[in-house]
Amino acid sequence: MALHPAELPRGYADPVLQSLVLVDDGRVHLSLAMISADGWQARMADRHGAKSIVEFVDGWTRLRFLVADDIWVQRHLRVPSNISRRAWAEEPCVVRGGEEFLLDNATEALRFSHVGADAVLVRMMVRDPMATQAIECDADSGAVLRVRQAQSHEGRTRMTVSLLRSLQINQALQVIRDSLGQWSPHLRWHGVMEALAIDSQAGFELLEAMMRDDPDAGLRRQAAQTRATLLTRYPELAAMGGGKHGTADTH
Repeated sequence: MALHPAELPRGYADPVLQSLVLVDDGRVHLSLAMISADGWQARMADRHGAKSIVEFVDGWTRLRFLVADDIWVQRHLRVPSNISRRAWAEEPCVVRGGEEFLLDNATEALRFSHVGADAVLVRMMVRDPMATQAIECDADSGAVLRVRQAQSHEGRTRMTVSLLRSLQINQALQVIRDSLGQWSPHLRWHGVMEALAIDSQAGFELLEAMMRDDPDAGLRRQAAQTRATLLTRYPELAAMGGGKHGTADTH
């Protein structure tokens, strides 16, 4: 892999971690990876006091080291129910070829503390499509540094839909209609709100469909409350069909 690197999708080429992606369907990622000792050591020397960060986000990772001649790792742990609680680290330990790690990414993170020789591993990551937040902690102190959106592709989707609406692109509403069934709950809500901004009648119809049919009970309640508020403020929406659907089943 080092001598003949594969042409990697954007986002997988890295001077430290070189990956040959076998499967990535958005939820499951399976790859053969090589840790470059030279790349890792150069990165550590170039940090100039920068913080080392460990990340916690809902999902699971399984690692199997095929070649590990001089590798040390450190496991970091946190309690996900308390966002302000510091993470803590176990003592670094040596890794041998054939060893496996199974991590609950919401509570565990694995960081390389020493890479003295190239290592090869198989890694499988299962992302939680419902995860909304990722917690980044300082590896040394354990302090929470940042809480960010967990799904980077969802952030891009949100920006794309908002941009289509702001540019008044005609296809924006159809994009939302076609995609709602594939999106996570908070992204579905964002899509319906953007649809309301694009076309009040079409957006209101999507809101009522969400109130009736969305699989997420919390989202059905939120849609029903928003519908009631809109009808109070804009009674003319009833003429668009907003008054004929009754009360949603929000249980």
